[in-house]
Amino acid sequence: MSPGTPHGRRSLDVVFGLISCLALLAIPVVGRAQGEHRSLALTDTMGSFRFADAPRAVDRPIMVWYYRPPGRRPDARVVFVMHGGSRTGEAARDIGAAYGRRHGVIVLAPEFSERYYPGDAYAFGNMVDSAGRLLPKSQWAFSTLEDLFDAVRQAAGLTSPTYDIVGHSAGGQFVHRLVLFVPNARFRRAVASSPGRYALPSLTAAFPYGLRGTAIDSAALIRALSRELVLILGDRDTEDRPREPEAMSQGRNRFARGLRFFAAATDMANVVGTALAWRLVIVSGTDHTPGPMVQAGLQELLR
Repeated sequence: MSPGTPHGRRSLDVVFGLISCLALLAIPVVGRAQGEHRSLALTDTMGSFRFADAPRAVDRPIMVWYYRPPGRRPDARVVFVMHGGSRTGEAARDIGAAYGRRHGVIVLAPEFSERYYPGDAYAFGNMVDSAGRLLPKSQWAFSTLEDLFDAVRQAAGLTSPTYDIVGHSAGGQFVHRLVLFVPNARFRRAVASSPGRYALPSLTAAFPYGLRGTAIDSAALIRALSRELVLILGDRDTEDRPREPEAMSQGRNRFARGLRFFAAATDMANVVGTALAWRLVIVSGTDHTPGPMVQAGLQELLR
């Protein structure tokens, strides 16, 4: 996917003026004007930048919190850490920073604000409107993530063609939908930690709680089930708020719904005749607390 400029060709005076203003504000921005990035991202070891210039981010900018290991290693891997419903990208970055330091990894924690992604829009990957209807793929937030990966790769001179991604709670909802609905995305390994509800890998359950009503067919399912997804559940994640009937029909709590989701994936792999590459990891004695669950998810990236 190639980020572009949605408002046409800018004059040099406008571009240089914008760069000067940003320099005064000390805000690094990643984006493209006429196919080129305007400024270098990740200038500090810890920081943030506003990402707004890719086609799918221009109307819904995101703040990106990052950790960059010291030095410039073109072969450094990128790990996205997706925040939960609290929309705290900085906290997600801080949890991932220790992992980044130990393993020389660039950690990116994009923050999908309530202003631009209200209600369930973030957890559902901006796939549905307020009435629950499927939006065009061009509006999905998964594409913004891919654009961000392209922008950081080019700005930092990275060579790896793939990224890893870990998401907890609402971020886990985002991650498992990325795997199901965009199976050609460039993740190497995806980890969904403690999602609150699911799009079941079922062609009979209606979207957004299943696949019926979407373009996903058996071929796309085979591709999705063959990707590396790790589902992490805490066996004490059994306290939950009341949810809509469609979610509650998947199980009484997050732990039960996660088991149901993985069982449905196992059944669907048998139906479509493919080996299931997904793995289920249960963290003993752990509830919905983000820190230990995200750390467990990051450890899965080392396997």
